[in-house]
Amino acid sequence: MTRTYKILGFLLVTFLGLYGCTKVPSTEKSGSEKHANLQAKAQRLEEDYRAVAAARDQFRQKLLAAEERHAQLQQQLEKAQADAAIEREALKAEVKSRTLERDAVVLQYEAFRKSLRDLLDQAESSRSYPGSPVSPSIPQAPAPSLVGHASPAR
Repeated sequence: MTRTYKILGFLLVTFLGLYGCTKVPSTEKSGSEKHANLQAKAQRLEEDYRAVAAARDQFRQKLLAAEERHAQLQQQLEKAQADAAIEREALKAEVKSRTLERDAVVLQYEAFRKSLRDLLDQAESSRSYPGSPVSPSIPQAPAPSLVGHASPAR
């Protein structure tokens, strides 16, 4: 029996070996399938990389455009601020000149009022003396007489 066990063991090992050898080509096929899957995955990743790179370039262009626009707006702001400062100084000068004109007119008005008051005081003081004759400054015209006019009702 020992010899039969040896022969049976030998046959079992031989069949298992043959079975294993027949499976090798099928694992090579799965290896090629794996290779094809890896190739497809690599190709997808390369496409994704290209898409991301294109998006990155597009965003960089947008960023550059935004920075240029920001610079233009900054220059416009600075120009507007400079113009506003010049206009503010011009308005301050105009207000100052108008204030000086107003003050000059107020002084003239006050001087005019003072001279009128002095003239009124002189006139009052000349009227208040009892011995001085009162002479009107405007001569009075004689009253019209009705003699010589015919009346239409008679």
